[in-house]
Amino acid sequence: MDIPSGQTGNVHIDIRIIKSGAQYAYDLMDEYGNVVLEAYTEFSDGLKKRLLADSITHLYYNPAMKKSKEEALKRRRESVVSDSLRKGVLENSRDLLDFIRENYNFSLESKLTKSRIDKSRSLVSSLLEEIEDRKDGVFDPLVKLKSLDEYDYVHSTNVSILGALLASKLEFSREIRAAMGLGGLFHDIGKSSIAKDILNKAKLNDAEFDIVKEHPHVGYKYIENNLHILELEKRIVLLHHERADGNGYPFGFDYDHMAQKTPREVRLMSLCDIYSALVSERPYGRVHTSMEALRMMINLVYAPFKQTYFFFPGDFRDFIRALGMTLNAGNFFLQPGDLVRLDSGEVAIIEEMNRLYPLNPKIRVITNKEKQPLKRQVPVDMLQNYSSYIANVFQKKENGA
Repeated sequence: MDIPSGQTGNVHIDIRIIKSGAQYAYDLMDEYGNVVLEAYTEFSDGLKKRLLADSITHLYYNPAMKKSKEEALKRRRESVVSDSLRKGVLENSRDLLDFIRENYNFSLESKLTKSRIDKSRSLVSSLLEEIEDRKDGVFDPLVKLKSLDEYDYVHSTNVSILGALLASKLEFSREIRAAMGLGGLFHDIGKSSIAKDILNKAKLNDAEFDIVKEHPHVGYKYIENNLHILELEKRIVLLHHERADGNGYPFGFDYDHMAQKTPREVRLMSLCDIYSALVSERPYGRVHTSMEALRMMINLVYAPFKQTYFFFPGDFRDFIRALGMTLNAGNFFLQPGDLVRLDSGEVAIIEEMNRLYPLNPKIRVITNKEKQPLKRQVPVDMLQNYSSYIANVFQKKENGA
């Protein structure tokens, strides 16, 4: 569906007159310039109801920004970061982590200098500029390793790019975007104190795992008094392995402490860290596809019926809304026909996905919260009750069960 382009500047459209299924040749934005509906994405009744519930009655478009369908699809396939810049960040990661490892082995008197930190900041600044120019692109992580020793370099590069990308997509301030990018680059510096035969081991014993669990605190102590590193960046190094169920490390924060005392930006960086680990080659565990990784991560979201969980639902919602399509090459990580469990405990089948609210699709509820089959299945548009969300997706076995 085309909007007349003879007007200049941003033009508004009343969402109450938009028909379900309509597609536009423009990105539709809210009054603050945030993209609510990407070009050539279908408008739904559920989205309309959600926007109206948030007192949003008008969306805006720029007639000068009309896109062809081919252009919109191409932009979604383009990488958000150029190969040359990604290689530059990787080389910087290698230099940084090798320098710190040498310090731990020989002399802790040689600290990170302002010039070394400024070099990393400059690369993060370049990342943010490219991300802004390529924000409709896809994220292709560095995956393959030349050797096991390469993992930390590759992982830190991926987490830095993901942190900067997520912060940009969520419209955080420039300072926070830069801090999440640099925090990602530095987050595992404490691992430089650990012997490589432990880091490269497929299965650790309890004593070895205890050593690994100290790396966030060791990394933090290394930069704690460095005046050239921001407090948020230090918190990312210290707290990126804490979990909402209290089983994280190094402190084992409980749910309330995580919610009230751990910065949201740090919790979001934990999502970037785990995603990168799942899609990368590493000494332990196989490489997962983006879809597999995201489906594993949704099963780690808090719900009242779970005893083990990593993430708050609001944090995962932000992560998946901002990056879901970017990470999965423009495709949904959940699919119609998937069997899922809601935060209420009810089991349902997905009927239709929603691009902007992927945790709130149209579903058909088939059991109650005790998993007992309903006599009559209930169709539900989850956008009608935004506080509800998908908390589990059941994995299909090879035999289709």
